[in-house]
Amino acid sequence: MPSNQILVIEDHPLFATGIKDLVEFVATNADILCASSVGQAKELCASNNPALIITDLRLPDAEGQQVIDTLCELRPGLPMLIMSGDDNLLRSVQPNQHTPSWVLSKAEGFEHTSATLLEALTRAGVQVQWRPNALNNRQTNGENYTGRLGQATGIQLTHKQQQVMHYLASGLSNKEIARKLDLSPETIKTHLREIFTRMNVKNRTQAVSLYRKIPRLNASVSA
Repeated sequence: MPSNQILVIEDHPLFATGIKDLVEFVATNADILCASSVGQAKELCASNNPALIITDLRLPDAEGQQVIDTLCELRPGLPMLIMSGDDNLLRSVQPNQHTPSWVLSKAEGFEHTSATLLEALTRAGVQVQWRPNALNNRQTNGENYTGRLGQATGIQLTHKQQQVMHYLASGLSNKEIARKLDLSPETIKTHLREIFTRMNVKNRTQAVSLYRKIPRLNASVSA
């Protein structure tokens, strides 16, 4: 069974938290292990089986090419996402040709960072959750992410659910939506529970935020 463990190696607490949050954003079931040095990473690898390593290039006990080479020796062939806030340092390293690798500047925007992370997670066999901003319509080796990940990664709402979301995004309460659609408030609650499940969100605010970013979900809904 493929591992869902992700090893994040980052000694800056703020960046470590940011990377962890981003991983959880596109891979909600991932088990994230955190290390602040190569030494700690070795200890974690000895008792765990990560599917992907996400590492900074400037750590307390190693820097630059040494980080990459040490990790490659530790787990040969293990996919690696290499990050740094120093673009010169990024350009100076050479990923191992036998290891699936991605090089990413910490200065990159959310969409590019998310798309790169999504590609690395997918290549590593980690189950991911489709997110609109994470894709940015990118293609890898001629394949569109939406097509490669299959129908299960898309968000499909029924026409009634789209109507509920339309009114929810307009700021209406459950009772107001019920009156608009000639349904009971309990039916609206049932629709919302199913919508939250399909969109992989926890509440109304998250649902509305995601809904507004996906034109196809509301393009055919009449007010």
